[in-house]
Amino acid sequence: MSPTTTNSKAVPLNLLQQWRYFSEPMSMGTWISEHYGDFVPVHFQGKEYLAVVTAEGARQIFSADPNGYEVFWKESFAGLMGDESVWVLIGERHRRERLLFSPAVHANYFRAYGCLIQEIVRSHMKQWKPGQTFRAIETTLGISLDIIMRLVFGVEEDIPMDEGRKVLNDSTEAIHPLIVFFPALQKSWFPLWRRYDKARAVMYRWVDRLMEERRARGNDAGDVLSVLMNARDENGNPVSSDYIHTELNSILSAGHETTATALAWALYELSLHTEVLGKLRAELENLDGVLDPEKLLTLPYLGAVVYETIRLHPILAECARVPMQPIEILGQTIPAGQALVVSIVGIHHNPVLYPEPNTFKPERFMERKYSVYEFLPFGGGHRRCMGAGLAEYSLRIALAEMAMNWDFESTGKDRDIRRNIAMGPQHGVRLRVRPRQKSR
Repeated sequence: MSPTTTNSKAVPLNLLQQWRYFSEPMSMGTWISEHYGDFVPVHFQGKEYLAVVTAEGARQIFSADPNGYEVFWKESFAGLMGDESVWVLIGERHRRERLLFSPAVHANYFRAYGCLIQEIVRSHMKQWKPGQTFRAIETTLGISLDIIMRLVFGVEEDIPMDEGRKVLNDSTEAIHPLIVFFPALQKSWFPLWRRYDKARAVMYRWVDRLMEERRARGNDAGDVLSVLMNARDENGNPVSSDYIHTELNSILSAGHETTATALAWALYELSLHTEVLGKLRAELENLDGVLDPEKLLTLPYLGAVVYETIRLHPILAECARVPMQPIEILGQTIPAGQALVVSIVGIHHNPVLYPEPNTFKPERFMERKYSVYEFLPFGGGHRRCMGAGLAEYSLRIALAEMAMNWDFESTGKDRDIRRNIAMGPQHGVRLRVRPRQKSR
């Protein structure tokens, strides 16, 4: 049968529903799918987007020629990150930028820092007090930021570390959903944009000082900053400081909250499912008391807990592509310029793929291997998150350390909302911690 051009009437969303569509994508995505189907146009901000909520739809979109796609939401991301950001480049330039970063995010690089990541996690756990109640996201964000400071920026000394923590945290915290999803608000008259613009400028000045100090020392730390400082443009000339600013901002925005949010949600689920925590500890105890980072990569139940956490609580609600030429998807011809929005939350909560989709069941990842189109916490295709390997590695190390040494009690329910570009817990995961009582 020949394909048909999609002409279904778009789902009309009023202003309140549009707000909920990006602030609470999990509940709204479920509502749209239940009422209108798994491949339906959605009217949002005066435009129509095709919501795709099936693994087969994701497969067809992500396996198509990457050179045939334009960047989704380009105006907004260019305003946030810059016109030269890897987020907004396409074609050969996008491929070249990813190749530039690949050595610094390859497993051979970051796995050399397993013990360092372990030290960072332990230093943050030392700040916990028995019976203390706190928001887990504050600790996990601190861990994630320290990992970025060391592996991306190469900062080790206490004073620049303290300064960098504040500068980078202020920059990421200033990214509000309103300036992401309403690019018309990226203007100096809008207070939230002024806040972000100011925080970004402060970060860029801090990066400039780091580069000046590194050039004065003449050393190459092998981190992402060094990669960028040694990069050359197509004419063989060193890249500009503006270029370095843009790429570091892109990396920071993509990597700061992802690992932190997943770790906070993992602690939340372990606090509610003591039987899962018990199974995890039993597996970890087989390592004879030594949590070797390399061996943690081989533990199936630890991996299953990590995967189930980011399935149930995906950091990205969706990822999208904009075809530059007509393309056939799910038997329909999609015209050029019609955005295809793959719903990660929808696919991850599909009861056919994941029975009892709202239940935390790590065992499902031991019983079945899911394809990259059924399980896509880091996006898919040629724009899949480059830091996915580092994120999983850090998650395994941090979760193993915490699970082996502390007990967790939830002090309040939490739910997924969009924090900025990514999603996260509305209340930051409120926990009470106590040192683990080990049986003799």
